[in-house]
Amino acid sequence: MTGAGAMPPVPENQLDDTQRRCGESSRLALWLLAIIAMVLIVAALRATAWISGTLAFAFFAALALQPVQSWIGARVPRAMGWLGHLAALLIMLLIFVLFTAGLLFVVQQLAAGIVRYREPLERLAARISARIDIAAGQPSGDGTAPLAERLIDPVMSLATGVAQSMWSFGGVLTLLFFLVWLMLLEAPSYSAKLSGIASRRDGAALHDIVDATASRFRRYLLMRALLGLATGLLYMAWTWWWGLDFVLVWGLLAFLLNFIPTIGSIIAGVLPVALAFLQRDPVSALIIGGGLLVIEQVMGNYVDPLLQGRQLSLSPLAVLLALAFWTWMWGLVGALLAVPMTLVLTIACAHVEALKPIALALSNATNLEELEEATAP
Repeated sequence: MTGAGAMPPVPENQLDDTQRRCGESSRLALWLLAIIAMVLIVAALRATAWISGTLAFAFFAALALQPVQSWIGARVPRAMGWLGHLAALLIMLLIFVLFTAGLLFVVQQLAAGIVRYREPLERLAARISARIDIAAGQPSGDGTAPLAERLIDPVMSLATGVAQSMWSFGGVLTLLFFLVWLMLLEAPSYSAKLSGIASRRDGAALHDIVDATASRFRRYLLMRALLGLATGLLYMAWTWWWGLDFVLVWGLLAFLLNFIPTIGSIIAGVLPVALAFLQRDPVSALIIGGGLLVIEQVMGNYVDPLLQGRQLSLSPLAVLLALAFWTWMWGLVGALLAVPMTLVLTIACAHVEALKPIALALSNATNLEELEEATAP
């Protein structure tokens, strides 16, 4: 018998309902905290774009150059291990010099070409202005000069801005070299630390993420460089066949913009077609544009998957969204790092059980088995 003041027992089904509601509330609270944390992280990265973007760029540069350091370090005495760091930094300097020189060459040639083609551009502007007046039901006026200036001035301003930005890149480049040098110096110790904690479950997952990210990123860079080189040569051959000016510019532009997904190929194709409208007739310009489109489709849809093989591939929609997001975050640096950052995020999510659906959505894999195979170290 129970006493007069004793509480009646709580039914078991009521306890289960209470525990279930508490569990759902806890999960909802965790999701809300995760969303708040993500918003704060995005705001912090955007507010510190100059330093956070430079740090991310330095990390990927060190990741790409680390095999050079390791290869040389394994073949020289320990006291001369600094030769590996020096070789890696010299390679990085050479790449930046070539990239900057190529971009400046393209900008200068295009700026000079705009001046050379001023008269054809004014004639094109006159035709456009006349058609606009006819469509509006107004008498044809002399709006040629203002319209031509509106077409020329943005291009000239963009060329001047890019050139000034490249010349003022020295300070960022100095910081970038310093960060890459420190990261390469710390690479062996961090590798030892990861190996030391790999026996633990979380440590092993972290070690797998780092290994998979490094190998996929290096392969991505190699494939981008090879595809960019092949695309640039095809652009040069096609535009040379049609007698377009600035053949070398179109090849360099196709190679450089190949590292910016989607938007880069559009810009590389639109500019030679725009020149073809000025230098040749509209029919030839359309044929030239069709040929460049075929080159992009063949390289992107057939050659790229053939080279990538069973490696991790990202969803085209995910790449496009990542390009928009990271460009908004970090500008040109974000556009260059959009695919590597998405690659890191996909691999990290693939190694966390609760986040595997996110990794599957970001990748081109159709099931979890394909995802695990593609993201394995």
